[in-house]
Amino acid sequence: MAMINPCNLALTTVNTGSECDTAMLYTRQLWLMSDTIKWTSTDLLNFTAYLDTARHAAGSLRAYPIFGNNVPIKSITDSNEADVVETFEDGSKTLVRRGMYNRLYLTDKGGLILAQKLFAINRHLGFIEVDADNKVAMMTNSDGTFSPFPVNQVYAPLPDLANLKTTYHNKLSIDFSSEFYIKRGKILQGDSTEDILSMKGLLDSAVTVGATPSTTTHIFIGAQTNYALTDLVNLYTGTGAGKIGQIANFIVKKVSDGSVVTPSAVAITSGQVDLTGTYSSGASYTVEFAAPSVLKTNGLEGYEGTIKATIAIP
Repeated sequence: MAMINPCNLALTTVNTGSECDTAMLYTRQLWLMSDTIKWTSTDLLNFTAYLDTARHAAGSLRAYPIFGNNVPIKSITDSNEADVVETFEDGSKTLVRRGMYNRLYLTDKGGLILAQKLFAINRHLGFIEVDADNKVAMMTNSDGTFSPFPVNQVYAPLPDLANLKTTYHNKLSIDFSSEFYIKRGKILQGDSTEDILSMKGLLDSAVTVGATPSTTTHIFIGAQTNYALTDLVNLYTGTGAGKIGQIANFIVKKVSDGSVVTPSAVAITSGQVDLTGTYSSGASYTVEFAAPSVLKTNGLEGYEGTIKATIAIP
């Protein structure tokens, strides 16, 4: 399992002979992440797994997949800046600097929720690009590592609202340097084991108050995605590996002092998660999902808990 290098290219090209025509096809997916992140050739042995871990990472280490199989790009518009060339009085010219690339991506998927997420993107990011042939473009570093291309600006223009002739469209605009993309770019071909395009961003999810009243020995909770309200207890019902009924999937805290209370057992009862433990009468407790990386390890891949439930013990 690996990313395969289709061309053995030197960082500095001297001779103009070519025996490889590899170039990126049209973009199918972008991954946005901090431009300080680096990975090694070892990580390329299973780059899908590396990115899967990165999308579940915390804070500045997280990678965010945009578009892909689930939200396909429907159009790409280039508005590149022209190279800056100085013309002298004698008619001779000097290249001052290369122009910036500007690309506008459009999709008719994702709706208002995706627009809200794109609007919140931090402009100080980098990107890697995945094309229609599962090739990946990334930047090479002098220490032998790889990293995303730095971005000058990335933002979401106003969506196109639906009218009587067109549907609703979400957009993403990205400006980046041709110096980085061309001079330090590397194109790697994914083999048959790589499946980057199928991955999508994490789904915001919530722990909810259970329908069954909680007691001093049992807290009952539900779990669902925030927007489509998919019942995660039903989807991952049961206990043990790959199921929602694992103690490590949840964090229980006493509201009064913030202390963590670890349940002694967990079960699925009447479509709810039943957290058995010792809880104080008259006290309130919060229950939230564990970190996305923990959920992934436990078989609940692709989720982040963003809303917690507050349980009052009678």
